[in-house]
This record gives sequence, structure tokens and C-alpha cells, in this order.
Amino acid sequence: MQVNIKTALKTLWWVVVLSFIFFFLLGNLHRVFDVVKLLPIEIIVYSLLSLTIGKLLLVAIMHQSLLHYKVNFLFSQSFSIYNITQLGKYIPGSIWQFVGKIGMYKSAGLDNQTVRDTILLETFWVVFSAFIFGLLLISFTQYQLLITLTQEIPLIILLAILGTTSFLLLLPQLRHHRKRLYDYCRRLLFTPLSFITSLLIWLALGFAFWITLIPFSASEIGLVFIIGLYAFSYAVGFAVPFAPAGIGIRESVLVLGLAPFLDINTAIILAALNRIFYILIEIILAALSVTISPHSSADVSNS
Repeated sequence: MQVNIKTALKTLWWVVVLSFIFFFLLGNLHRVFDVVKLLPIEIIVYSLLSLTIGKLLLVAIMHQSLLHYKVNFLFSQSFSIYNITQLGKYIPGSIWQFVGKIGMYKSAGLDNQTVRDTILLETFWVVFSAFIFGLLLISFTQYQLLITLTQEIPLIILLAILGTTSFLLLLPQLRHHRKRLYDYCRRLLFTPLSFITSLLIWLALGFAFWITLIPFSASEIGLVFIIGLYAFSYAVGFAVPFAPAGIGIRESVLVLGLAPFLDINTAIILAALNRIFYILIEIILAALSVTISPHSSADVSNS
């Protein structure tokens, strides 16, 4: 039986992440307790509330993608489907949240094309907004960080060359199917509501991280910069295929971005705490979603 290399790499990444956590705790356990003690309870509460708002806005983006294709789910159905399937992204393979969502969509009566189009639209709105919004805010607030990232990661240049070469090789095919591609790209355009919702997602999630940094930085860390850094880290984490839910990658980008403001151990602990808070909210919302039936048939209109 042939081993799936992609799945093996993702499993190996989990091993690497868990090993790092173990050895980090082994040498920095006292520092972890010190950081947790310095976090006021009200900051933890505000962070959890802001994460909850961010997750609800992600549900709203999914709901809007369904409405865009004339799928008239109740918001409670979207809430249930989104949150129940989200925990699947932590299983090695990074596809199980999509597998679960596809199954629930089909059980609600959606055809294959509508399932594909709505999931692609939702994913594009979230990831593209995270990348562009993050890049712009980092550029406006800490443009030197982008220069540093480019200098320290020469792989970006290689990827740009490979991307350009691939585009040139595919250009004849793109020309041949340009009308179909144009039509599909037009469908991915943001609606005014989805654009505003996307911005609010990164505002909420970025604020949830930023507020936990306040007790630890001698100099002020700008909220706008952290919102951009968090959005950018989300996009990078999504783009790395072997890191389930971007775990380890998102945190690495956050730690690198915090280097001018915090010592590395504190930055690692705070980035890890944010992930723990994030997963905690996902578990709570998934538990609430179980009480809501997602299996009602959807009203799909072709008008």
C-alpha cells in the first residue's frame, strides 16, 4: 500500500510542532507561568469575546457565499455546519473540514457545482482578504519588516520565478479558456457586504491578539500593525500545505513580527496562548452547533 506523501508530511509536521512544544515547556515552564500570571482576567475575557466575534463573522462570510449562489440557508444552519466542520482542519490531511462541509451541503440538497462554487468563493474571500489586508497594513505601519522578511527568506524570490514561469507556460491554455476564466473570476469578486465583513474579521481576530500583548511590551505595539500581522499570518498558514490549520506557521509569522517589541520566549508563549484561546472558542461553538440541526433542506433558487 503506497503511503500518501502529503499526509505523511502533515503528520510529521504535527510531530515537529508537538516536539517543539514539549522541549520549549521543558526549558521555559516558569516563564510560561509568569506570562499567564501577568495577563489580567479582563484581558483574557476581552480576547475570548473578540475571537468569538471573529468566528461568528467567518460564519457570516460562509453564509454570504451561499446566498451569493441563491442558497437560502437559515443563518443557524450556516452556524452549525461551519462550526461542526472546523475542528476537522486539525486532523492530518487538512481536508476534513472541507469533506465534512461537502457532506453536509449535499445532505441539504445542494448539487456538486453549487457545493464547489460556494466553498471556493468562501475560501477566496477569507484568504485573499487576509493576504491583501495584512500586506497593506504591515506595509503602512512596519514596511521595514517586509524588507527583513524578503532578505531572510530568499525562497520568496525562487517562488516568484517559479510562479512567473508557470504562468508563462500556462498562458496558451489561459488564452484558450479566457472567457470561462473571466466569468469565473468575476464570480469571485467581493460584494460590498462580504468586503466589509472580511475587514471586520481581521479587526476582531487581530484585536484579540493585540490586547494580550499590552502587559508585556515596553514600547507601544500598534493595533493596526498587529491586525495586519495577524491577517498575513493567517494567509501564510493557509498557504502552507503540510501544516494543518496553519498551526506552527501562523505562530512563527507572529513571533517574527513581534521581534522588534518582545523577547522571543514571551512572543512564542503569547502566540501559543492565542492559538489555545482560538481552539477553545472553536470547541465551544462546535458544542453549541451540535444542538442546532444543520440537515434541513436548502432552498436553492436559479433566478
